[in-house]
Amino acid sequence: MPGVILCEMMGQASCCLLADKVSDCTPYFTKMDKVKFKNPVKPGDTLESVCTLTKSRGAFYFIDAKGYVDGKLCVSAELSFALVPNEK
Repeated sequence: MPGVILCEMMGQASCCLLADKVSDCTPYFTKMDKVKFKNPVKPGDTLESVCTLTKSRGAFYFIDAKGYVDGKLCVSAELSFALVPNEK
């Protein structure tokens, strides 16, 4: 599985954490930091994403994301999102 897809999967899972805050906003992926690929994710593997909201500052939300296959850490990253109000 390409690393960019793993990061996208963790980003999508992270937006689930923000679901109650997103009601009239669009989350924009603003940053990926400290991305580390520990073990490969192969076709047929089931990736479990664990995302934890670490802090928020105004419209910005910071999330620690990890991806596991069979309990083994495969990818980790610090992600941030900006919640931008939708135009009416």
